[in-house]
Amino acid sequence: MKILASFFVTASLLVAGSAFKSPKGEICFKVKNDTGGSITLHTGSGTAPMNGGIQKEFCMEEGSTLYVAEKGKKGKVVVQVSADIKGKVIKLSSVL
Repeated sequence: MKILASFFVTASLLVAGSAFKSPKGEICFKVKNDTGGSITLHTGSGTAPMNGGIQKEFCMEEGSTLYVAEKGKKGKVVVQVSADIKGKVIKLSSVL
């Protein structure tokens, strides 16, 4: 019986502990290239070229950052991914 009681206490602590360390969610939003030229964005794990007038959807982990790609590397910050941008369209002309 002690083993069973120990299991429930341990399981309860694990569940309670994981509530405080829950993983951040994925946030989806759109970016519209209204700058008139081509640009490449860096997601932190890869790049996404965008021609003028194009709109793309990005789904990234909350807390991550979307950058302008400069020679394949992270450049200027476009947006910090947070819950308040979920489902919104971000115009590049307003953040660059």
